[in-house]
Amino acid sequence: MIKKLIALCVIFVAFGAGALIASRFSRQAPDNAFANVKVGPGLTPTANSGGPTPLDLNVDDSPISDPGAIARAAAIVKPAVVTINTATTAEGGYSDNMWGAPSTQNVPLGTGSGVIISPNGLIVTNNHVIRGATSIMVTLSNGQNLPGTVVGADPLSDIALVKVNATGLPAATLGDSSKLVVGQWVIAVGDPLRVGTTVTEGIVSAMHNSSLPPGQDGELSSYIQTDAPINPGNSGGALADTKGRIIGINTAIISNNGGSVGIGYAIPINSVKRVIKQLAATGTVNHPWLGLMFGPIPTAARQQNNIPASVQGLLVVQIIPGSPADSGGLQPGDIITAVNGTATSNPGALQSIIANGSVGQKLSIAVWRNGSNVTVPVTLGQHPVPNQSLPQG
Repeated sequence: MIKKLIALCVIFVAFGAGALIASRFSRQAPDNAFANVKVGPGLTPTANSGGPTPLDLNVDDSPISDPGAIARAAAIVKPAVVTINTATTAEGGYSDNMWGAPSTQNVPLGTGSGVIISPNGLIVTNNHVIRGATSIMVTLSNGQNLPGTVVGADPLSDIALVKVNATGLPAATLGDSSKLVVGQWVIAVGDPLRVGTTVTEGIVSAMHNSSLPPGQDGELSSYIQTDAPINPGNSGGALADTKGRIIGINTAIISNNGGSVGIGYAIPINSVKRVIKQLAATGTVNHPWLGLMFGPIPTAARQQNNIPASVQGLLVVQIIPGSPADSGGLQPGDIITAVNGTATSNPGALQSIIANGSVGQKLSIAVWRNGSNVTVPVTLGQHPVPNQSLPQG
């Protein structure tokens, strides 16, 4: 009996020792289990060494039901956008070198963009695209090349009208730029850097109600600022809303490297409409001009010059020598309170009065000057062409 108990204890002890060894080995196995396993040369792991590995993918090749607002707008706008190639004189003319100043090197060929605005072949573009051109070739969206002629050009607004001999062309729909709001989505369509018609997207970053910095006169067109990438060759192309309506013509960028840095400018389409109507009719554009710089009355200036709080208007900062304002007798320091009986405490109000006037129109300008109210008669003149100083796309 005792021998049986001793044998049974030996069995239990042996079993326990075996279990302990197995347990310790199992904890160490992951680190070393395959340490001595060798794969023979030429062996390739495969799930099916007897043939090709089956590839079962989920594929849906049905048409996209809703490509999105940007894609829909691009499909509407692209057929109406053209490439404009120009041959110029050996010196000067448009070189698409961004800054719009006359070229100082031999550049015989330039490229820009344009937008078809009439099925009978009228195309709007930038003046700097066709400036100095000896010949113009227009490439339609279908690849067809047509010679173009200049109907009229306006350096001040940087708008030109080109005509090709064709009918039934895909004309763009023009929108209303006065309804634009900062933050809304827009697309820029043109031929940048000669890569072909390209669509970029962004938003309306700002609305500028005077000329581009550094500023030339308060009477020039306003501008749309956008972060939709605009590069050389985009000039004259379309800025459109998500319904595919043209709301601006791309014209310039602010850049420190010659390319897009997210600050692009377009001429509002409402301004373009006014210009192209005159270009189509006469080939030229009248730009009424006073020739002064003005702005709201600074608090410091009001205190320094004892201007009563009851006097509301615009402070004349500078008078251009020889301008209509100079000839009419306006002076720096004058406060314009009204024009033809309309109050002018907002710069935009005076800009609109001038822009909507006509060359030769007489204005009656009410002025507060050194404590007295006086009336100054001024006749609007033709705005001189300014020097271009901004990078152009």
